Amino acid sequence: MAAILATGAASAAANVLVVRSSGPSAQAYPPGKSLPDNAALALRAGDTLVVLDGRGTRTFRGPGNFNPSVAAQTSARTVVANNGRRARIGAVRSAPYVPNNRTNIWHLDVAQSGNLCLAEAGPPTLWRADAERSATVSIAGPDGAARQLSWPAGAATATWPADLPIAEGTDYRLQLSDSPAPATVRFKRLQSQPGDVPAVAAALIEAGCQEQLDLLVDSVAQN
Repeated sequence: MAAILATGAASAAANVLVVRSSGPSAQAYPPGKSLPDNAALALRAGDTLVVLDGRGTRTFRGPGNFNPSVAAQTSARTVVANNGRRARIGAVRSAPYVPNNRTNIWHLDVAQSGNLCLAEAGPPTLWRADAERSATVSIAGPDGAARQLSWPAGAATATWPADLPIAEGTDYRLQLSDSPAPATVRFKRLQSQPGDVPAVAAALIEAGCQEQLDLLVDSVAQN
């Protein structure tokens, strides 16, 4: 992991990182792949490729031949394929925040199952989408350990129980009182905190923290 973080940080100025890919050419451009910013991207009909660097995201749609460095240098905010299709060029923001009221990608959405990467020591901050009503959240951990937290109306975040240790690679079951189904979360703690947005993306891809990656990519894409 340390090597990946170092690579992501060092290559931010000269490389782009693939963060999303779909279509016939997806296998050639898997998420996490680092490409020179002068790479020749040959996309087929139905292809969509999203790359990230220190400037933000750029999205390319096939069919067409593309060059990330040329797209970065143009003053236009679009990339035009040879069939006239257009794709957005993102503008990087100052931090990995998200635009849907969840203020930080490191917060734990208590309604979302999957891996959650932790970049800092200590417990995560819990987050819920609907903060209008009071609620409770039950957390069941390994060895039968369980805790229940009260969530007052108006509070979107809460603190993970101090007396419930987090074991990496272990499933925790969270049930919000107003949610129809529980969420299962597995924590993955990063060895070091990434230094920039491309390094964050590389670390999330390597650890399989897909939901956080999606939030990060959306946050640095141009609206």
